[in-house]
Amino acid sequence: MSKNSAILSIQESILLLNELFLDAKTAFVIKDCLYGLELMEIELSENIDINIWIKPKDIEEANKNIIPKHTFEFPNKFDYFEVFLRSGFFFKNYYQKFFEKSINENEDTNLLEGDLPVALAFDTNLYYNLFFDQLTNLLRKRYGSPPYMINFLCSTGVKKELTRYELKYKSNDIEEIKQFCKNPEVIDNFFNQNKLKSRLWHLGHVDYLDSIDSTQSKIVDVDKTIETDDMDCKILEGLVEYINQQNIKLYLYSQDSDFISRAKGNRNVIPTYLDKIPYHKLNSQLSCEWEQLVKLLYILSITFGAIQLDFEDNVVIIYGIWKGKKYHHWLDKSIKIVSKDNIITNIQRDLHILKNIKFKEVI
Repeated sequence: MSKNSAILSIQESILLLNELFLDAKTAFVIKDCLYGLELMEIELSENIDINIWIKPKDIEEANKNIIPKHTFEFPNKFDYFEVFLRSGFFFKNYYQKFFEKSINENEDTNLLEGDLPVALAFDTNLYYNLFFDQLTNLLRKRYGSPPYMINFLCSTGVKKELTRYELKYKSNDIEEIKQFCKNPEVIDNFFNQNKLKSRLWHLGHVDYLDSIDSTQSKIVDVDKTIETDDMDCKILEGLVEYINQQNIKLYLYSQDSDFISRAKGNRNVIPTYLDKIPYHKLNSQLSCEWEQLVKLLYILSITFGAIQLDFEDNVVIIYGIWKGKKYHHWLDKSIKIVSKDNIITNIQRDLHILKNIKFKEVI
């Protein structure tokens, strides 16, 4: 690794914010590296203030300047809005109440009195929008550290739909996209990495894997007796068969109204539809804690491939994808940061100290 770059996991990425804060770089602008738009301004303090300069409709206008052949590699207004959805800015006010119901029932369940065990399951679209990651804040408050004491049923059909991330950038893709990109030198680093939609599917698959690793999970096969290509039907029937065999009550969540309609009427299934939020609901001013800003930076960098933090005297580039990115980097939700300032040196020093501390704790 170059002395001007570092790869940080999602847990380590807080060191970047800490270093900026200590160096009095408490205000900066986030610019995307595709359109070259100044997306938002960040003000670091005990809490984070975010002033959004570019709204989804502005992304829509910028996208019109890209020829149709390449528009799919430039995030559209929905992709941009979903950055904030995936980062959890709508969860508490719009969705948390639906999960609190099932979690409360799980805590109140008394098996000795004949109550049925409670389990949760997500349709594909919830993992795609990182709902498990958003749910973990609530689970952490209720149960402490993972594995959380709640049952999760994870369908193999959902996994199959999420693992559609085989499309990657080749040399000719890079050269063509660079013609319309404001930071062509950055795009060179995308070689052999996932294209936009594949990156978003990959995010969802990692969320699926996290739900398996962080809960009392059970992987449930689809109903293989169904001969059609209707995966929703296979997923639903597989879950219904399992809960009937195990005598479990299932809270089933989806943002697909047809999927929820088909789930209704099954014994011990409580289907819950989570309405989609219109993109115009994105406010111009947001606030969050440091941990949520780390998630925002990560998801922005994945969506745009790379973003740039602009200061008065320096620039930090954050790559969501880069040459040589490996599978474990996806699992660790890693970013690659590049800067000519002393930021990298200081972060690497802090990482060395932290690793020594962890080593001493082990021995």
